[in-house]
Amino acid sequence: MLEIISSSPGRVCLFGEDVDYMNLEVITIAVNQRIEVKGKTNNSGIIKFTLTDLGKEVKFSNEIQPLNEKRDYIRSVFNMFQEYLPKNFGANVEVNSNILIGKGLSSSSALCSALVGFFDKASDSNLTEKELAWNAYLAEVVNLGEPGGMMDQYASVFGDMLYLECRKPYRFEKLDTKLTGIVIGDTLTKKETIQTIRKRKEEINQGIEIIKRRDTSFDLQSSSFSEVYQAYKENTSRELQRLVAVLGIRDVVRDGYHKMKKQEFKPEELAELINSHHHFQQNYFENVTNHMQKLILSAKNAGALACKLLGSGNGGSFLAYSPEKQKEVAQAIIRAGGNAYILYQDKGLIVEVS
Repeated sequence: MLEIISSSPGRVCLFGEDVDYMNLEVITIAVNQRIEVKGKTNNSGIIKFTLTDLGKEVKFSNEIQPLNEKRDYIRSVFNMFQEYLPKNFGANVEVNSNILIGKGLSSSSALCSALVGFFDKASDSNLTEKELAWNAYLAEVVNLGEPGGMMDQYASVFGDMLYLECRKPYRFEKLDTKLTGIVIGDTLTKKETIQTIRKRKEEINQGIEIIKRRDTSFDLQSSSFSEVYQAYKENTSRELQRLVAVLGIRDVVRDGYHKMKKQEFKPEELAELINSHHHFQQNYFENVTNHMQKLILSAKNAGALACKLLGSGNGGSFLAYSPEKQKEVAQAIIRAGGNAYILYQDKGLIVEVS
């Protein structure tokens, strides 16, 4: 019998919200809020999960499971490994997490990554890091029909700072930069991620259709921002507005990648890119609430160099980049009516077997 402990981090999207599911590039940072899947295997043929934080229990037999419930991540991951598990495989597993839920830190992807790590060892599959990340993506997005991209699962498995091209052949690169000054500002307002992303993706694709009527060679990866912005000025439709946001953020990601590669960037240079990213989110995706903007202003007045929305928006949280001013910025956000957390860059998926 084995005891397996699989731990995976949440993540902050430094650059690239809403472009990963459009097959573009992102830069992520794993943070020191983590989820742990800890269990002992047995020969009972029954798998029992206790989700301590939710006060919930999930129990099923060692056979392929129907996926009838939304966000049934446990059964989705289990199904991918079931044929490789011993015939009478059973396990008693506890899941514990300190990742903020619904705040843009990708708690669901961290769970899928930790589950993949657990069942990888339980089945003696010994997958590579890339295979683990890919399986976590399949379990969360493909199997369950959720609308996101693959940024979150790769960020959680690989950890630290990661550059990822979210298209075949899915090139990724771990960046050596160690970012400090991370403060997460919480608006204390719930957001609806899945429906928001579905609607936004639909609008972006409609914007692409509009631009292709005037330029059949338009390509999301290589066409210029200025071309789309000019089209938007002539036809201020919501669909083209969303497309302006995508290409603007795309270019911010690419500038950020080159700066991170050099490892010689000044905080002010990074801050300029973070603020530019937020500009496109606020003005072209229109997903920044007045309350969030109020908290951001308080953070900047307290010393934050830059702030940007995290996740799908219309609630949730934001990044306040605050080197050497984390405590002051966190306190200012709390005084202004939000909550705040000082976080640190962290390693990725860790699996221990004994």
